Amino acid sequence: MSGLLEELMKRADANARAELEVYESELPEYRIRAENPRGRAEMLDYAVWFRRHTVELVRESRPLSDEDLAYIGDIGRKRAEEGLSTGAAQHVLALHATLMLREINEVAAGDDLAELLRLTAWFGEQGARGSGRYLDGYLAAQRLRLSVGKRLHDLVELLLAGDLSAASLAHDLGVCLHDHYVAVVLRFPGRPPGRDDDTDELVESVFKMHAVPIAWRRPDELLALLPACAPRETPSDDALPVVRDIADAVAGPCRVGAATGPAARLPETVSMARRVAEVAPVQRIPRVVPGIGDVFVELGVVRVPEVDQWLRDVARRLANGPDLVTTLDVYYRSDMNRLRAAVALHVHPRTLDYRLRRVREVTGFDPGSTKGIRVLTAAVARLLAGAWA
Repeated sequence: MSGLLEELMKRADANARAELEVYESELPEYRIRAENPRGRAEMLDYAVWFRRHTVELVRESRPLSDEDLAYIGDIGRKRAEEGLSTGAAQHVLALHATLMLREINEVAAGDDLAELLRLTAWFGEQGARGSGRYLDGYLAAQRLRLSVGKRLHDLVELLLAGDLSAASLAHDLGVCLHDHYVAVVLRFPGRPPGRDDDTDELVESVFKMHAVPIAWRRPDELLALLPACAPRETPSDDALPVVRDIADAVAGPCRVGAATGPAARLPETVSMARRVAEVAPVQRIPRVVPGIGDVFVELGVVRVPEVDQWLRDVARRLANGPDLVTTLDVYYRSDMNRLRAAVALHVHPRTLDYRLRRVREVTGFDPGSTKGIRVLTAAVARLLAGAWA
């Protein structure tokens, strides 16, 4: 045995103990498990075995055997059964690789170059095989242990955290990852917390139809991450079918907000989608998926209390008139086309004209003027969003 391999064999026990100390320091989940003497002894045995076995295999120029890989996969399965999170499992693999390479570097001497290259080459190739089998075992246990809804929740959290282990979990769930996303936030005002089973079933039903990451992040808020073909300011029209299926499954009125951004900035994108949803109108059957371009006025209004109060006074005058809010909402959604708006409202065009004149009388703003459009669309949007309920 070369000096390098012999020294690594001598240090195997000490290095294994040091590895566990790093896990316990950086991973609370491991620290809790290490409080159990039997659990800590089992982890230490595995850490020692891997180091000693690595030296033996490198010395004999042999790869990890099927039996070795099965054992490593079984360790991954046990970690899942013990409740180790997906992010922690990936972190363990990264720490393990870092520590092993550091241990090799610490004992390498100048005359061990050939052996050092052979060892690092073996570790690079076989380490990837071992890590893959560990994750396979881990994810296989997760499939049996956790519902699809809970695994999707884990995937969404990993994507938001930029965790590399998201790729393995996404592949296991059959989800394709993308460079850009349309983050869609659906807020369900007044929705009480449901049972976990009900929540999981709802998420799973939508997932079966669209195969996109989706999860409840709050009792009244659901997040869906849809692929975006390219970065753009406004959300894709492809989001509407998903939103409608979600709203239909929840069976309740909702506010919807969407924003588009790169995967690397997903938290910021979700935050913007949430702000859009907070000022978007309540929709029982979603007709549109609002983006920042649809509610930028309302977003500005809510940041200035004095403006919000002034607009509230305008809205109060509108709300006192019969059908004026609904009339203006349909009129503006019809691009101020009188005939189309009248048909949508099921009234005669003259009735529509009367209502528009009534709006001008009670608010002082002509609905067809530039100023009227700016003020009244914002007032109607805030009313429909339930801002002053």
